[in-house]
Amino acid sequence: MTLRAAATPFRLDTLLLSVCAASLLVIHFAMGNGYGFHRDELQFLYDARHLQWGYVAFPPLTSFCGRIAITLFGISPQVLRLPAAIANAVSLVLTGQMARELGGRRAAQLLALAAAFPACLLLSSLLQYNTFDMLAWLTVGLFTTRLLRTEDARNWLGIGAGIGIGVLSKYTIAFPVVSLLAAVLLLPSQRRALRSRWFWLGCLIATVIAAPNLLWLAQHHWITIQMEHSIHLRDVHIGRADGFFSDQIKFTLLAFPLAVAGLVSLLRSARFRLLGALYLGPLLLLALMKARGYYLLPGYPLLFAAGAVAFERALAHRPRGLRIAARCLLLMALALNAAAVAWTYLPIWPVDSAAWNWQMANNYDMANEVGWPQFVAQVAAVRDALPTADRVHLGIVANNFGEAGALDLYGPKLHLPAPISAVNDFYIRGYGSFPPDPVIVVGSNLKNQLRNFQSCSIVAHTLLPYGVRNEETDDEPEILLCRHLRYPWPQVWARMQKFG
Repeated sequence: MTLRAAATPFRLDTLLLSVCAASLLVIHFAMGNGYGFHRDELQFLYDARHLQWGYVAFPPLTSFCGRIAITLFGISPQVLRLPAAIANAVSLVLTGQMARELGGRRAAQLLALAAAFPACLLLSSLLQYNTFDMLAWLTVGLFTTRLLRTEDARNWLGIGAGIGIGVLSKYTIAFPVVSLLAAVLLLPSQRRALRSRWFWLGCLIATVIAAPNLLWLAQHHWITIQMEHSIHLRDVHIGRADGFFSDQIKFTLLAFPLAVAGLVSLLRSARFRLLGALYLGPLLLLALMKARGYYLLPGYPLLFAAGAVAFERALAHRPRGLRIAARCLLLMALALNAAAVAWTYLPIWPVDSAAWNWQMANNYDMANEVGWPQFVAQVAAVRDALPTADRVHLGIVANNFGEAGALDLYGPKLHLPAPISAVNDFYIRGYGSFPPDPVIVVGSNLKNQLRNFQSCSIVAHTLLPYGVRNEETDDEPEILLCRHLRYPWPQVWARMQKFG
């Protein structure tokens, strides 16, 4: 890959990329409500209504963006997911811009955007911190590419901003940051950056942006690090970290050869070799740490951009017919990628149709979007069956964040008390202003609760519409009614906190 300035105007290129990226917004408004809120979104929604500079399970940016959306437009899945759709549309534009910085003309820029489209389509279907993690990685990648092309050290300011945004999004930003710093130290041609004031100003910008969250972490005894360590050990134990390398093919599908071509072209380029570290470093570190395969997903748009430029240059002097055929073949492969993502991950099927039932059976995330209002209604039915005297100090204990979030969202309309949960940030709210008794318990089982209460019985089972099966129906489907905690509530609550 040789240095070549883009031959087309920046504004026109950006406009064209933006028009193409806007298709994500069209898809969002067509199907943004999906089948309902996802389990994880219920936690983000809860935290969006209780803003702070950090949360037990994640940094603050995702919930902050969710808060802006619901404040402006009200609460619905479509509204909550709007920031994800916007952020992913921007990520597509940044992918095309990286191809431009690498010398790619419009065909290469659009090809890079098309290659990244399936991943952005997937990430825009829900509000998750992965969305803003992708945006942060791409911001770092774009300004690093521009730094290498122009040798203008002021681009370190943009890199610093991307790192700061990444800290506020998801702490996996540490992997490309460590890799970038290692490459700067190891490559003699890059060490001069350490003598530049712009490098240190970039570090300052990253620190200033990230500082509120880092202070929150310090004040809360780095609880998010404890939580992530706990969840990681659980994932490794139950096998969720298996298949890291095969997942790289799973998440890129027919675009994987383009990513390989992009990586090879970067490593062969004296000017842009540093960019290879933004993929290879995280690949090595994540594999050594036994991380989940999708953690590396934000590393691929850079490879797609480089691969698209290499592909177009390889065709530059080929016969016109061959160029058209090769482009059509690659675009068909990328279209198949997008179709596979839509088939599997988007809420496009009529409820209870054959395709919908396949999706429910084969996509755990989709199954976690169904039935939350009905679940809360079942809890309310248990409450309604109690004598009036039992409702005065009634408590509802939820043992996972999805159940707690659903009860917090839908419960007030049914006049249910605020849920009690020891999971993540729900724990901070405590068990209320009085010791509850009796207690409706969801997400647990009779054997466990008999250790806590003097009496406990199964009064109902969780049933979801259309026979959908997920954690609520398969793992702990019993709805329990328990009385008389064996120990004082303050004593029990002090040792109840758990992560999920």
